[in-house]
Amino acid sequence: MGHHHRRGKVAVKMANITWDEESVCREVNFLLKFSRHRNIASYYGAYHHPAPNEESSEYLELVLEYCSGGSLYDLIKSTEGQSLKETWIGFVCREVLKVNLD
Repeated sequence: MGHHHRRGKVAVKMANITWDEESVCREVNFLLKFSRHRNIASYYGAYHHPAPNEESSEYLELVLEYCSGGSLYDLIKSTEGQSLKETWIGFVCREVLKVNLD
């Protein structure tokens, strides 16, 4: 988590470019395309951190809207050892599909 002087709390995701540049590029492109949708955290920008030496990794810091309720991943992890109720699964699937249909 971080703090932006105008937006307040923000989520900061560190993405390792050295290990998975293609995946990081896909995520940034997705955020650029869909982050204005109400079901996707707003994307505020990215900051590049070059590797300080050959043994270190290169990172991209993604700055996103802070969601105090957590992420879908957090919801799934909170039910570890149990399954999500069918009504929740239906709700999540419907909301995810809305991103592509709107």
